[in-house]
Amino acid sequence: MKTVLRAAVPLAAAISVLAAGGRTAAAHADGADTDRRVLAAIEAQPWVTLEKGDKGYRVAAVRCLLAQIHRTTCTPGASGADVFDDALVAAVREYQADRELVGTGTVNDETWVTLRTDHGIARQGDTRAQLVKGLQYSLNRLGAALAVDGVFGPRTATAVKNFQTRKEIDADGEVGPITFRALFAQGAESRSTPR
Repeated sequence: MKTVLRAAVPLAAAISVLAAGGRTAAAHADGADTDRRVLAAIEAQPWVTLEKGDKGYRVAAVRCLLAQIHRTTCTPGASGADVFDDALVAAVREYQADRELVGTGTVNDETWVTLRTDHGIARQGDTRAQLVKGLQYSLNRLGAALAVDGVFGPRTATAVKNFQTRKEIDADGEVGPITFRALFAQGAESRSTPR
């Protein structure tokens, strides 16, 4: 039942935005004035399933998100950090068990949705260093030039705003559910929001 509710919450939020006249609610924090068509396009982008053997910035980011949750450390950019290896399979399975998800060991739609919910909102001053490292590394792979230091300061906020502007999200420098999906779903690498 929890799984169904977790999957339904983002969909319900998107529907309420569309019903409310096309602007996102302030509760989203990121992109409060994002056009409803952009929001719908971002929410329509499929999640990228990650599994053993996959490589890339999304893998490194998941490693950091899980490190934050399990109170370990991540070093994105280090050798092997962006490879989905046996250790990450085990970490994903542990996370899925903790959240009562099906223990596939892959980062599937259900796992992404739950990670997005657990992520919450990251903004300037956020003290979740491992999570911030994952965001900084991802932003760098998508065009920023940040020190991956785990400090969400003005430079990171500016990089988030630049990414949001590129994706047509109301740029406030906060990584909430809209920006999170734009960063990690299919189409993140494209110059603007795919429609």
